[in-house]
Amino acid sequence: MRRPALVAAAALAALAVLAGCGTEPAPAPPPATSAPAPGAAPAQTPEEVVCADYTDSQSVVRQTAEAIERMPVLPAGVAVLLLGARQVAATTSGVADPEIVAAQTELVAAIDDLDAQGRALLGPDGNAAQDAVRIDAARILAAVTEIERACGATV
Repeated sequence: MRRPALVAAAALAALAVLAGCGTEPAPAPPPATSAPAPGAAPAQTPEEVVCADYTDSQSVVRQTAEAIERMPVLPAGVAVLLLGARQVAATTSGVADPEIVAAQTELVAAIDDLDAQGRALLGPDGNAAQDAVRIDAARILAAVTEIERACGATV
């Protein structure tokens, strides 16, 4: 399956962006050549959809959080890397499991907190795409761990 390779490539690119290294953008994956047969997969609950979406980006979110903990990062890079995970966490509807709802709410808040920290540390003259800053990663690491735990019980 190609997904693990794509996730690994995205994670490596993410670390390069966070550290401020210039790299060539990865080529877009080729379009799927065939659509799955209708009715081939059973319907998923909203919780399964949320956790599947999170699991797809899990390594990027965790690696980003761990990179933030280890080194100064570009606030703009953090925002770009975590945008997809934040969107999934913020826009999922129909989730009934209160642990997953709480974990997703905290993940959104933790990502927003990283953004606020980056802006505050840059000050009015800073450049989010050029100036690396040290951001406190404790909240995002706790949020990642919690959503992994909540989804681990579901998937």
